[in-house]
Amino acid sequence: SPPPSPPTSPPPSPPPLLPSMPPPPPPPEVVFVSPELAGWGSVGGLGAMVAHLAAALAARGLRVSVVLPHYASRGGGSSGAPHAAAHLFDLSVPLEPSRGDAPLSVLHGTTEGGVRVYLLQSDVYFRAPYAHRSPADALLSASLLSRGALLLLERLSASPAALLSNDWVAALAAPYARHGAWRRAARPGGGRSWPERWR
Repeated sequence: SPPPSPPTSPPPSPPPLLPSMPPPPPPPEVVFVSPELAGWGSVGGLGAMVAHLAAALAARGLRVSVVLPHYASRGGGSSGAPHAAAHLFDLSVPLEPSRGDAPLSVLHGTTEGGVRVYLLQSDVYFRAPYAHRSPADALLSASLLSRGALLLLERLSASPAALLSNDWVAALAAPYARHGAWRRAARPGGGRSWPERWR
C-alpha cells in the first residue's frame, strides 16, 4: 500500500492589515497684505518683491495668498496689465463712526505660480496706487485695506501661519489682528480671537 501522505500545513495567515494613516495636514498658509503686486497693480520695487517672494514660497509647497487693492485707475506709472479676476463676494467694512461702513467688492484670481490673489475694490478709497488727497484720506485707505483683509480672511475661515504686511499702507493689519476692539465697537458682540502665533 502507498505510504500515507504527510499532513498538509494550513496556508499561512495573511499579514495583518496596517491601520489606515490619517491624511497629511495641509501645508502652511502665508498671507501678504500689500498695496502692490507686480502684474496686478504696481508702481515700483515693492510689487516686484512681493510677487517674487510669494512665488518662491508657493514653489516650496506653501499655500500663499496676496491681498491688495483693486485700483480704479492705473495711472501714475502703474505697471503690468491686470490679470483676469472674478467677483467672489462683497464685504462691508466699518470705518470711523461718522463715515459708517465702506462697501468692498472682493475679486479673486491666481498667478501662474499658483499664488491666490484677492483684490479689494473701492472706487472711492482705492482710486490709484498712493493717490491720496490728504493725510486723513491716506489713513482711511490704509485702514480700509487692513480691515478689509482681516474680514476677508474671516469670511474665508482662513487661519494663516503668517500674516505679512508690506509698506505703511498695510501696516495696520498686524495691530488690528492682535486687537479686535475696532470690530467689537462697530459690531456689538463681534470681534475675533486671531491665532496666538500672530501676536
